[in-house]
Amino acid sequence: MRSYLILGAAALVAASPAPQGFDFAAVDAVQAPAQGPPVGPGPAEDVSYNQGEAQGQAAAAAAAPASAQLAKKSAGADLEARTFWWLNPKPVQPNPGYPVVTPAPTPTTTAAPTYNPTSTNTAPDGCTPVSWTNTWAFTADPACPTAIEVGTYCGFINPLDPCAAQPNAYGPPTVPDTVDAFKSNTVYSDLAKNAKTPTGYAQAFSNLQGSVEGSGYLSYKLLTSYDPAACAAYCDETKTCTGFNIFIERDPKFNQEQCSCQASSITQFKCSIWGQEVKKEAATNKGGNQGGFEVVVVGSNGYNKATYTPPTLPPSCSKPQDCGHKLHNQQPYCIGQKTFPGPFDPTLCYAYAAKQNIVNKKAGWINLVMSMFGMNKSACVQFQAAYIEKAGHGVGTHCRLFTKKFSSFQANLDISVGGSANFGCQKSFTWDLDVNASFDFNWKRDLNETLAINFE
Repeated sequence: MRSYLILGAAALVAASPAPQGFDFAAVDAVQAPAQGPPVGPGPAEDVSYNQGEAQGQAAAAAAAPASAQLAKKSAGADLEARTFWWLNPKPVQPNPGYPVVTPAPTPTTTAAPTYNPTSTNTAPDGCTPVSWTNTWAFTADPACPTAIEVGTYCGFINPLDPCAAQPNAYGPPTVPDTVDAFKSNTVYSDLAKNAKTPTGYAQAFSNLQGSVEGSGYLSYKLLTSYDPAACAAYCDETKTCTGFNIFIERDPKFNQEQCSCQASSITQFKCSIWGQEVKKEAATNKGGNQGGFEVVVVGSNGYNKATYTPPTLPPSCSKPQDCGHKLHNQQPYCIGQKTFPGPFDPTLCYAYAAKQNIVNKKAGWINLVMSMFGMNKSACVQFQAAYIEKAGHGVGTHCRLFTKKFSSFQANLDISVGGSANFGCQKSFTWDLDVNASFDFNWKRDLNETLAINFE
């Protein structure tokens, strides 16, 4: 029996070698596109980040058993280290206080939005699409005289269609209507420079000619004025938002791409919100040519929340610790690390850690025997959630799973030192994890459904 134990443990370790302190190449290979609000033609509001789907992807990353070189046993090992942690789960409350993500219904017809009335930015009579075939999906609705695009409402006009009217704009026009005149318009720069910083926020930059890009993009909407307070309110009501970017954009009155007519300009006030630090280095979206129309960004201001409060996680997570801008470099006790593109979202690391414990519990009796002696090398008792950046642009949430609990002052890995690709850590926190907690991950995928995860 002893030989089986040794061979089994050796096989488990061989399958999960200790990770590097920080694998720059692996993180650099993460597909983290420089996302941001649409440039030029587009809707009045858009939501990009789906937390439920992201949690499902994080949980799915724990697909195989994993172990560390060392377990958490020490001279002061607690009782938890000596229990059969998967045979005696602690009861959990029916409603643990964790948001449950439920499937979204199949989109049919929605009510017309109130935030942006019918646009007056129509193309002149006689303007028609050129060499264009409508490929959007349509459906019939008894309340509508004609078929409508799936998920829209009666009278909806897709702003991406050729010659389609763009949302109403409330910024002052530029005369003459040229790119250079727009860039040098002091009305726009004065709005940016004189804007008041909202309470609870700190200004990161002012009056740049570029909007923010990065993997931490959440959503955006149009404003009726250059109002940082309104943009801050939008951020405050959005989960995972830590900062925002308000800017002025030169857009076409109608979508002139594949349209027989040329569009004059309108001036839009745009507000984009972010789950990453908003930095001037990330304000790299300068606009560009859109179907022959030159989109320009000016008056760009960035703001971050002055104080970051980590999210409330399920009761099985406790004792959040702020590690500043550093990671734990405890390789012998690490059973895995992953980086998930998107905003900073510690719930992803929780999903990854909890699912890894489930997978390891099912790995066999070897871990069970080892747990008797506080020597379980595959029980995650603490996880770290950090947000990685590259050259000021957000990359994603970096997760590390540990078989031993560490204090914040033990986090000593500064990835901004010694690297060759301008990496940095914007935020870093750890949570202790109760390995005896019960988890039930249920999800299903469908083209018209959001990924659902239930923690019970």
